[in-house]
Amino acid sequence: MQFQTHVAEILVRAEKVKSFRFGRPPEFTYDPGQWIFVTIRADGEETTKHFSLSSCPTEEDYIEFTKRITDHPFSLALDALRPGDWASIDGPHGRFTFSGQHPRVGMITGGIGITPMLSMIRYCTDMGAQSRITLLYGSRSEGNIIFREELAELERRNALLKVVHCLSRPGDAWKGRRGHVSAQVIEEEIPDYRERVFYVSGPPALVADLTRALRTLGVPEDRIQREIFPGY
Repeated sequence: MQFQTHVAEILVRAEKVKSFRFGRPPEFTYDPGQWIFVTIRADGEETTKHFSLSSCPTEEDYIEFTKRITDHPFSLALDALRPGDWASIDGPHGRFTFSGQHPRVGMITGGIGITPMLSMIRYCTDMGAQSRITLLYGSRSEGNIIFREELAELERRNALLKVVHCLSRPGDAWKGRRGHVSAQVIEEEIPDYRERVFYVSGPPALVADLTRALRTLGVPEDRIQREIFPGY
C-alpha cells in the first residue's frame, strides 16, 4: 500500500534518536517487525529510505518509525521535519516478523536495531501471547538505551518477558551487565537457548557477530532469524 501523509508527532527517545509518527489509514495492516519505505522532501527534491516500524499493529491511530540522527543528508532532512510536513509511505515489507507463533524466543539486538523487536514485544504483550521472550539489548551507555522506559513498562505488564541490558561503556552506578552480548552472556541469561527461536537485528557487523555466537552454541541455522540494518 502506498499513501501520502503528514508528520503527526515527533518524539525524542534517547540521545540523538527520534521517533516519527504518521496517521495510520484504516486499511493499512502489517505484522510486527515489518518495514516501510518513507519518502520526504529535502531541498525541493524527494528522497527515500526504508525503516522498520517501531509501532505495532495494536496501535490503530498511527504508525511510527525511529531513527538515530546522524550527519547523513537523509538523516538531517528527517531531523528538520516538523508536525504537518509531507511524507509518502509504501509498505509494509519484510518477513522478519513475530506475533507469538513460537513458545520460547530469544531476541538479541543493539542500538536502533531494537525497533522491530519493540514492535514484536508490544504486540505479544497487548495480545496476551503465551510466548516466553528474553531480550538481550546492547547499548553504549545509559543515555543511549532507546525505549528504556517503554521496555521497562512492557516487562512490568508481561510476566513472560525478560529484558537484559548490556552496556559497553556504563557509568559507575550501573548495576546491570557490562560489555557486549556474547555466547557466554547468551548461555547465562538464556539457559534454555537450545529450546528457543532467535531473532537478531542491528548493524551488519553486530548481526554477524551474534550469529556466530549462536552457531558456536549449537543453535541450528533454521532457528536464527536475522534482520540487517543497512546505513546504520
